[in-house]
Amino acid sequence: MPQLANHVRNWVLQGAALTALVLAGAPAVYAQQVLVQANVANDTVKTTFGPNRRYFGHAYFGYALLAGPAGRGAELRGGLSSAELRGGGRFKVRFSQAVALNLDLGYAFQHFELAQTDHKVVPSATRHREEGLNLHQLYSEISLRLNAGRRGNSVGSYLDLIADGGWAAATSHSTEDEPAPGIGSVETTERGLPYLRRWSGSAGARLGFDRYALVARYRLTPAFGPAYAAWPELPRWALGFEIGLF
Repeated sequence: MPQLANHVRNWVLQGAALTALVLAGAPAVYAQQVLVQANVANDTVKTTFGPNRRYFGHAYFGYALLAGPAGRGAELRGGLSSAELRGGGRFKVRFSQAVALNLDLGYAFQHFELAQTDHKVVPSATRHREEGLNLHQLYSEISLRLNAGRRGNSVGSYLDLIADGGWAAATSHSTEDEPAPGIGSVETTERGLPYLRRWSGSAGARLGFDRYALVARYRLTPAFGPAYAAWPELPRWALGFEIGLF
């Protein structure tokens, strides 16, 4: 009987030990399965979306001076007042380590500060203390990106060859004149200008590193509509910078 009791006790102890080992190993196996599943999903996302992955998207804003030669009678006032502000979104598709394609959509505001000269023509010969033409544009842009150098998972150095088109959703002509005694200011604004062309197109280049870029665009289309083709041309260049938000 004592021997039988010893055998029973040993069987119980061995069974308890085996059960403890099984219970201890089950969570480890389950945790390992979940960990492997999570890593596979994360790795898939990382290899398809990112600054130097197949797909990448980000917002940006930019500033550019409106510059270059103008026709006689359409000159701009000197300084930084004639400018373009733009903001939009960019989606990049990478084809290889050296080549990618960008698609942009955005909004741009252009202000031409007209010089008040004796030979002024645009939009009339009347001179004012201040005068400007304003365009609120919606634009789309396509650009071919040529990358240079090693960069890991970052945007790196690049050159974009740009072609874009814009539609002027709103236009205005604003003036400010010398007030009469006792009057603070005299300002007028005309909207829906018939002489400014609604559709425009331009070409240019963007030279950048990571989120910062220098940009030059040249307007290919006339500033004024066909009925005003005899008017002198406004400056065609926009020279400035962009900052990516990522």
